[in-house]
Formats: sequence, C-alpha cells, structure tokens
Amino acid sequence: MNQTTQIDPTKIRSIILAKFIESGFEYWFTNHQHIRSPFPSAIKETVRERTSEIFLEWISGLKEKELNEMKENEFVEMFETILFNEAFKLVEDEDQQLTISYPFMPRLGDLVNHKVNGQGKVISRKVTISKEDKKLLELTVMSQENGKIWETQFELTE
Repeated sequence: MNQTTQIDPTKIRSIILAKFIESGFEYWFTNHQHIRSPFPSAIKETVRERTSEIFLEWISGLKEKELNEMKENEFVEMFETILFNEAFKLVEDEDQQLTISYPFMPRLGDLVNHKVNGQGKVISRKVTISKEDKKLLELTVMSQENGKIWETQFELTE
C-alpha cells in the first residue's frame, strides 16, 4: 500500500506564521539602517490583521502539490504584495500613499544632497510622467545653506 504523507494544516499555519507573517511584520514595521518603515503607526494593527487573514486564506487555497512546489521567495512576494496593498487602502493622505508605494525613496523632511545645490530638505514631492512615458518622483527641495528652492527627480521603476 502506497501511503502519501499528509501535511498537518496546523503545522503549516504555525510555520507560515513564524517564517513569513511575523518576520515580515517585524521587518516592515521596524526601521533599519537602509530603510525606514513606510507604515504609519495608526494603521499597523489593522494592516497586520487584514494582511494575516488574506495571506492565510491564500495559503489555505493552495493545493498540497502547489504548496510543496512553492519557493520561499514566492511566499515572501505574495505576503509583501498583500501587506502593501492593504496598507495603501488604509491611508488617505497622498504623501503616505507615496511612501507606501515607494518605501525606498526620499520622504518629506529628508535631507538630500545635490552636486550643484548642496544639501537640502525635501519640502514636497509628486509623481509625474516624462515625455518618454517614464514615471518620475519629483522633489522640491529647500537648500540648507541659503533657503533657495530647487527641484530634482528620480525615475521610478515598478
């Protein structure tokens, strides 16, 4: 008789919680040297609940074969997609939406350096489309040295 090993759903859930959900929230809800958390404190608990629920529903919808063939980075990618989508729904402020959409880009109040204008503080930012149909983040910056206002931009990649 050929027996197939059945994975215990409770065991899968505890592995998923420990390996992806809890560590994912720990990473994205905490500031690190190279990235600050893009999530406002006011939404963290709600986004944690919604993301956990949707992610676990997605996991439970996978067939055993799909679950066994899934690579770790695919779980991480799905978790982060759900996390950022749910957070985006919860913020109404355009600047917070920009922060969630582009967590690695400069934020309001950040200091940036420019080879001609020197160091300045970001005072506004917006997303625009260039003539070449490239998505750009345009920053308006106030010089720390003389108060002069200048602009710079970064190409955004999806």
